[in-house]
Amino acid sequence: MCGIAGIVAKNKQKPYKNMIWAMSRSMKHRGPDGEGFVFVNDSNVEIAYTEDAPKCNLKSTSFKFNPLKSIDECNPHPMITLAHRRLSIIDLSESGHQPMCDLNANIWITFNGEIYNYIEIRNELKQKGYVFVTQTDTEVVINAYKEWGDNCVNYFNGMFAFAIYDASKNILFCARDRAGVKPFYYSNSQDEFAFASEHKAFIKSGLIPFSINEQEQYDFIIHGNLENREQSLFNGIFELKPAHYLIYNVTSHQFTTRSYFNFDIKETNHLSEKEIIQTIEEKLIKSIELRLRSDVEVGSCLSGGLDSSIIACLSKRLQPKKRMNLFSVIFPNESFNESNYAQLVAHHVNGYWHTITPTAHDFLKEIEQVNYFQDLPIWSTSTYSQHKVMQLASNHQIKVVLDGQGADELFAGYAHHFIALNKEQFSLKQLNEARQTIPNIYSLFTKQLIKDTLKLDYDYSAYLNKEKTSLYKSTHQAIASNLNKQLLADYQGKLKSFLKCEDRCSMAFGIESRVPFSDDIELFNYIFSIKGNLKIQHGISKYLLREATKTILPQQIYKRKDKIGFDTPIKSWLLPNKHQVLETIAQNEFVNISTLQSHFEKLLINKPNFILRLYSFSIWKNVFNSL
Repeated sequence: MCGIAGIVAKNKQKPYKNMIWAMSRSMKHRGPDGEGFVFVNDSNVEIAYTEDAPKCNLKSTSFKFNPLKSIDECNPHPMITLAHRRLSIIDLSESGHQPMCDLNANIWITFNGEIYNYIEIRNELKQKGYVFVTQTDTEVVINAYKEWGDNCVNYFNGMFAFAIYDASKNILFCARDRAGVKPFYYSNSQDEFAFASEHKAFIKSGLIPFSINEQEQYDFIIHGNLENREQSLFNGIFELKPAHYLIYNVTSHQFTTRSYFNFDIKETNHLSEKEIIQTIEEKLIKSIELRLRSDVEVGSCLSGGLDSSIIACLSKRLQPKKRMNLFSVIFPNESFNESNYAQLVAHHVNGYWHTITPTAHDFLKEIEQVNYFQDLPIWSTSTYSQHKVMQLASNHQIKVVLDGQGADELFAGYAHHFIALNKEQFSLKQLNEARQTIPNIYSLFTKQLIKDTLKLDYDYSAYLNKEKTSLYKSTHQAIASNLNKQLLADYQGKLKSFLKCEDRCSMAFGIESRVPFSDDIELFNYIFSIKGNLKIQHGISKYLLREATKTILPQQIYKRKDKIGFDTPIKSWLLPNKHQVLETIAQNEFVNISTLQSHFEKLLINKPNFILRLYSFSIWKNVFNSL
């Protein structure tokens, strides 16, 4: 788990050495354990170190990728540069240094992520004659690429974003995992092609001037959408989409992007319910077992909900002699407080339970920092809670955590999934049963049906400056008429935004967050082979997931039907600070501040996240304007 960056020069007169160094420094939080660079000029390769490079790598002569000279001594105008910030998780020795190369130094890689099945792939490649000199998954990626070319990504089970420079073909091969757990951004200008793990790397290096894409700004303010397109909120910065790879020809300076995984719904599973549940249990165990592979201690986030509780309980089953560190946000005096459930699970698995309680003062003080690390404005204070959980884990020297992100999108855990199921096969009995989970299901279903039929959305136009926003239109986001289609839309849509927040929250503190529900390809393929109407039964969400894990869960967790997650008291936080919030929002030219001011309390009650988005966006804009 690391930070990666690179530049391919089209104009060799620019100081790309200094620019790539600035990109790397901007992402130090992603990789506090080491820093490395490779500079390529025709056939000459310079492997460089800085003061952040581990001393063991400076002394070692064991590997061709060990740095040989100070970055200060290198050519200031390299043709190709690769940079890497290291967070040591697998193989903590000097052999984990990056950028890494193959035995002939023809293939160079800068890699971010974890290939959880790297042991199995390495064994397969050894049988084909490949020699390995490290215990890293990075070297597995290099040799997998040498054996299978761009098809290597189909062998990987895990989270990844990487760039490979293939000197023999003079190309960059860049790829990203299927779910989008690990980020990959790029820019392509007249002077250079560049990539990085975070937007700020482009801004702080001077590669891209800070400029806002106003269509993306509108989509964020109205819908809370971010990164639904390749174009990001930053003009000039683009996102390599999940399940895609990019091939850049260094000679012609042309590139193409291609999808390598087809997200199909194949309802081909005809096993009995009992057999399906048993198979899900087996695949969940395998997914978590793979994600417990680590050379450092693994902890877990614990909200007290179903998903995080399952991870804690299955981890205990897999490692019965270990006491896992568990981290929770709690709000003792709030109605949505889940501390009793979290504490119950912590005791059930005999874990070390750590808690933190953020306050309104903390939030208002730290929102600038959170938006800086997120790179994009937050749309929910749950992101702030997650940020504080990762800080708590860092304070206890934990470098890897497990988290339950993705379970709702696979197993049907949201209220709108009930609506999709009822669109698919309308049944009054189903609606009545759903009331035990969602008391207002009739109201929700009726309102959504009207919205989808008439393509209506909540009208925020009165609160916006019409001169600034008249060119932009919102697109109604209808609920699908089939549950599996809605689950797939969520998996390919909002989940990526949640995973972006997950990555930035954890990496802000040099922590690797692993999400066994999101990026396990075997689990994904199996769940989408099951008919949607089996995933919600008897009015119970995530029915199959509950049944597959009921023997290892405390009964109070198994029977829970409400859904909260890392919630916060946003209304009570913002209302006493109305003046400060409005003063900040007023800086945004998109906003009709007088109308917003007169309706502030009403909006805060009915549409609190709209107020938060406006506030957060203004904070974010100020932060990045000042870089």
